[in-house]
Parts: sequence; structure tokens; C-alpha cells
Amino acid sequence: MPLLSLFQPNPQTTRTFGGTMEQDEVGAEVPIENRFLVRVFDFDTGLRHIIAPALLGAVFGGFWQYSVMPNIGEINLPNPIHGAFMISILLSPVLYRVLVGDEMSRWKEYTLGLTLLGLIFSMIWLSGWGAVFCGGYGALLVWVWISTDWGRYDLPPFRYGLWHAFAIDLGAFAGSVFVYAQL
Repeated sequence: MPLLSLFQPNPQTTRTFGGTMEQDEVGAEVPIENRFLVRVFDFDTGLRHIIAPALLGAVFGGFWQYSVMPNIGEINLPNPIHGAFMISILLSPVLYRVLVGDEMSRWKEYTLGLTLLGLIFSMIWLSGWGAVFCGGYGALLVWVWISTDWGRYDLPPFRYGLWHAFAIDLGAFAGSVFVYAQL
């Protein structure tokens, strides 16, 4: 790289000191037609696919902790995460209609995604010593990554089911711990 090119202005940077903005102004407005830019600032996606499934998981897990766990005995099965997934799978057509809002003929795909990951999380929570790490901390990291990435796209129902399963798992864990602390 020649030494002279180091002192020449970069066309990608702002103008040097002393330049005026009036010289650079353009009088035309450009409407945002890029779907990506519109999806970045989409509050509706955050509410329907991040907050609502986590709150539903917290309600289902808290309900299970309050009503079912005192009557189970020493085995502690099914635990609140299992209960939250059972309730979610039973209510999956309603969840699909309210949270995804796509054509109702595809609710079975959503249920399959919810059930598949729910089954995996249920086995993780049965494993014992690594359950809090894999089902809690590990799931939280993956859920944050998914939420920051998948929120920009229109996904098939199966992937929405997977995304909501992460939220229900974490919400059920948080809700059951909260209710247990209150009892």
C-alpha cells in the first residue's frame, strides 16, 4: 500500500472537517420497502413468539407446582415442566391460532415442533444432575440466540413450535420456582 493512499480521504467515511452538510443533502425521501428493516423493529413478533409463550409456560408451570406437586409424593413426577408441556400440547391448536395466526390446516406441524422439543426437554429434566444446566441455562442461551435470529423471518409452523417450546420450558421453570418460593 503506497504511503500516499494513507492520507487520501476514504469515500466511505464522513467528510473532513470544514465540509458543510448543505452540499450533501438530497431532497428525496426513500420509503422503506425492505422487509428486513421492517421486521427488525417488529414489537408484535416479540410479543407473540417470545413474551407470550414464556408467560404461558410460567402460568402452566406455576399452576402445576401449586395444584399437582403437593399431591404427587416422593417421586415428583410429572414435574412442572412436564405439566406445562402436557397442557401446551393439549392446547396447541389454540396456541397456534393465537400466537402464530397462520392457516389452521397447519396446526399439526406446530404441535409436532412443540412435542418434539417438549419430549427432549422432558428427558433432560428427568436426567437429574445436569437438568438445571441443560434445561435451564443451556436452553436460555439457545432461546436468546433463536429469538434474536428467527424473529426476522416468516417461519414454518414447525419452527415456531420449536421456538415456543424453548419459551415454555424456561417459563415453566421460572413459574414453578416462583410458586414454590411463595408456598
